[in-house]
Amino acid sequence: MRQSPSARFFLVAGLLVVLGLALWAVYPEAGATSGAGSGAAQAGAGSQPAPAQGADAPTYEVFPAGTGSEGQKQLPEGQQLAKYRVENGVKVFELTALPVKWSTGDKEHEAWTFNGTVPGPQIRVKEGDRVRVIVKNKLPEPTVVHWHGMHVTNAMDGVPMVTQDPIPPGGEFVYEFVAKPSGTHMYHTHFNVLKQEGKGLFGTLIVEPREPEPWSYDKEYSLMIADGELGYTINGKSFPHTVPIKLKVGETARFRLMNIGNQIHPMHLHGFDFKIIAKDGRPLPQPMEANTLDLMPGDTADVLVTFDRPGTWAWHCHVISHVEDSKGNMMGLIQIIQVEE
Repeated sequence: MRQSPSARFFLVAGLLVVLGLALWAVYPEAGATSGAGSGAAQAGAGSQPAPAQGADAPTYEVFPAGTGSEGQKQLPEGQQLAKYRVENGVKVFELTALPVKWSTGDKEHEAWTFNGTVPGPQIRVKEGDRVRVIVKNKLPEPTVVHWHGMHVTNAMDGVPMVTQDPIPPGGEFVYEFVAKPSGTHMYHTHFNVLKQEGKGLFGTLIVEPREPEPWSYDKEYSLMIADGELGYTINGKSFPHTVPIKLKVGETARFRLMNIGNQIHPMHLHGFDFKIIAKDGRPLPQPMEANTLDLMPGDTADVLVTFDRPGTWAWHCHVISHVEDSKGNMMGLIQIIQVEE
């Protein structure tokens, strides 16, 4: 029996669809490595194919911890302060994304870092400063940087395939913006985020206000809370290796809390209440007092604490699995505050 032309057409079309689905199943990455569309920023380097996986994956160098951090000032809470130079009135910072051997305390990991540390160096500028950040990529895959909480121009927002092409391995991208608004912010990768951010590719960005703030304090500390591949960490370390913060009785401290992780962390302070003065970098019209603060993923919060009694006080996540292992050993998201007479 002869088939009609229309029947032969549908038969051939059906076979082509089946063949296409089979090829897609075997090669799902086909067609996914092209550059950004015409709407993407043209200042950065072109996109690159995803790195090979498995036995054929390329080898790459993993550097010692701290590589690239030379000349950065150590801060008492365990972070480092980014260095910069001034060129024609612009504050110029350099960040190099690179893999390093990083210890969270009891365990050593391959971390992906900015300038060799977790978190990356703290960028600290004044509101209204002109800022330039030169980002170099020594990772084995592309990356970008997003300026979390900052009011940058669209081309500087650091979203791959939307505002720029990813920075390829060996490439670089120059970000430029005016520092605003003031407050506690972050910077972090926005490419292959679960992997790259989970391995430590993030840092603190603080914009000091031009006008005086309505509160006063004696000391200031920044705490970045993370929960990725490196485990539960505060400033890149897991308890009991989180860096103790030392204060005197009667001192008031400002804490800048940042949740760069993917889980909710209710941070509870033993022995004291704190005053919440800012959320996501913005001052609250009416500060509130509490001793537990829920930090959602991506949240930042500023709190003030006056320590009127001596002691060794714990500040920890109240999700118990984030601070205690299956054997009852304390670990993870615990910050120790040592208050002395």
